[in-house]
Amino acid sequence: MSAAEVPQSRPFPRGIAREVTPLGLWGGDVLVYRSIILLAGLALPLIASVNWFVRGSLSWPQLALAAVILVCALVCHLLSRAGRRDIAAALLIGTLWLAVTIYAFESGYGMHSSMVFVYLPCVLYTALFFGLVVASAELALTIAALLAMYFAEAQGIIGGAATFITHSTNFNFLLGVILTSIGTLVAGAVYHRRVEREAARVVAAAEERRVALEKAQQAQSQLEAAHAQLQALNQQLARRDSARAEEMARLRRDLDVLREVVSREASTPALMATLDALGMRRHEPLKRATLDISQMARQAIELLDRGLVFPGLRFEVVPGLRAEGDRKLVSALLHHLIGRAARVCRGEPEPLVRVGGGSMQGLPVFYVSDSGPGMDAARREQLFRPFDNGSQDRDTLDVAALSARHIVEQHGGELTVDSAPGKGTTFFFSLPSAAS
Repeated sequence: MSAAEVPQSRPFPRGIAREVTPLGLWGGDVLVYRSIILLAGLALPLIASVNWFVRGSLSWPQLALAAVILVCALVCHLLSRAGRRDIAAALLIGTLWLAVTIYAFESGYGMHSSMVFVYLPCVLYTALFFGLVVASAELALTIAALLAMYFAEAQGIIGGAATFITHSTNFNFLLGVILTSIGTLVAGAVYHRRVEREAARVVAAAEERRVALEKAQQAQSQLEAAHAQLQALNQQLARRDSARAEEMARLRRDLDVLREVVSREASTPALMATLDALGMRRHEPLKRATLDISQMARQAIELLDRGLVFPGLRFEVVPGLRAEGDRKLVSALLHHLIGRAARVCRGEPEPLVRVGGGSMQGLPVFYVSDSGPGMDAARREQLFRPFDNGSQDRDTLDVAALSARHIVEQHGGELTVDSAPGKGTTFFFSLPSAAS
């Protein structure tokens, strides 16, 4: 920005920083120039008309004074619009003051000239634009000029009241006072209205900023609340991940112990089938096919009956049970669950093993239930985590349950157990199809 552009961008005129009332901030100085232009323009024909009808002449000194004030106000208006507000104000004040003083002495009217009342708006304008210090200096200079007029009239240098009565009229005096007062009042009133409008605009803008700040604070509060919720959700997910990691570590520990237990008797046919079911001897992909679960359950029951170790045990198989899965693994699954059910209930008065199925949420669900003694909550919790208490006693290991769960999870399903003391045990398992 150049030095010439600085005064245009500053709200206050150059050279005043502390005790100034910002007259030029909302165009007050422009109003002063326009008011003087209007009054001087109106005064020229009025003065000419009054003097022509009263004295028969135009009274050129009065017309010259009004013309000088008009030209000065026009020049100051142009300077103000060009950004030279301080120069325009100083030029207007100086021209008015000098013109009034010269006219008072040259006309001989002295203090009785109506134009001396222009001193009042000049002092007011100076106070509003340049501050009290400069206005006080101007007031002192004005008082000095009035005292000079007084002493000049007392010594007969100027005529004063006598000259005014001889060459002028009370109407001219009255007209000058009225025009000066009206001009000062109009400029002050219009400027006051502008200040009120600007103050209302500033208040409205401040209210808008306050409302915007409140909205921003509300948005900040909502953002902080959302951030807190996100942190809580992250903590919850972290706890879940930690629990899942602990579960996986527990399962790996169970499998390691299971490998150690079964490796001692890996040559027996039963344990060889268990190893195949648990996937410990092969890692082949599932060979899915449509299976008749009812028929496969009856085949597993026939193998148990051939052993002649479950006399009096009654089996029930719901017909029409079908699912998709690996035939060899599902056969091992049914063998484990049915064999376990037969073993736990063979000592009951009326031993019964039942194989059935249904659907849940559109997925086929199967069950193997027994009429055995059942399990309490502690035993159900330990069923799939037999080594949580630090013991590696193979008698606590339920190989059938662990094998069945592993087979179901290989198929993407889930195995759960429902049991209570004295009410038997039911294993529920699902075998989702590849499409689901």
